[in-house]
Amino acid sequence: MSCSLELALDRAEGALLRVLGTIERRGWNLVTVSAASGPNVYAVKVTLDGARDPEILCRQLERLVDVQNVRLLAAEV
Repeated sequence: MSCSLELALDRAEGALLRVLGTIERRGWNLVTVSAASGPNVYAVKVTLDGARDPEILCRQLERLVDVQNVRLLAAEV
């Protein structure tokens, strides 16, 4: 199953690394990563491949301290 997520992160040291590390530790493979930097926020879009439920991953990412918002864009079987 593949899915795409859009995240808004605080511009804090290590925020992007924490998100990417959490994704990999939860059993997902990163297919693409794109990020844009604003004055106070990182806008990150990731495409993932894995066999787990993407809704669970979204909830896990929302718990990270520097994550403002997570949105599931698409999930394909």
